[in-house]
Amino acid sequence: MPGHKPMKDRLTLALCANASGDCKIKPLLVYHSENPRAIKSHKSLKEKLQVMWRANPKAWVTRQFFVQWVNLVLRPSVKKYLQENNLPMQALLVLDNAPAHPPNLEDDILEEFKIIKVLYLPPNNTPILQSMDQQVISNFKKLYTKHMSRCCFEVTENTNLTLREYWKDHFNIVVCLRMIDHAWLSVTTRTLTFA
Repeated sequence: MPGHKPMKDRLTLALCANASGDCKIKPLLVYHSENPRAIKSHKSLKEKLQVMWRANPKAWVTRQFFVQWVNLVLRPSVKKYLQENNLPMQALLVLDNAPAHPPNLEDDILEEFKIIKVLYLPPNNTPILQSMDQQVISNFKKLYTKHMSRCCFEVTENTNLTLREYWKDHFNIVVCLRMIDHAWLSVTTRTLTFA
């Protein structure tokens, strides 16, 4: 917008689901700030968020964050899913060669979660072979944009705020987290299975 500096806020979101599409895992979110003002003012506890919150200045997923997410979020979720569905205690985690995916991930997994084996895709084949890159991520982005557009419309329609005022004074990480949650919940099983 003319006369408005673009926001330099950045975040990275890692999504994960099973191949049958009936188990979406809590996403890993990396933000540039450990304790943003918006979260403090909303009294949101990061542990209760619908994402696993981590922070570094560039908002990049690091190997350390990824291993923590695997051990604290992915593994317990997979184990619970297998138990609830009376399935064998075995799972396969398919990863591309992103820098955050350690090549020896199985060595970093806590002993009680060794039920999951890791398969690495060959380099430069992610768009062809990895299902999340084929359709799920683009669908998630469309759903996020839909929720964001609806929110912008509602705010400008029901208040005296301009869109610029809304972006500057009212859009923050807490609002973004709500939209991420709505978008991830809106990704259908059909989208996940056809990916």
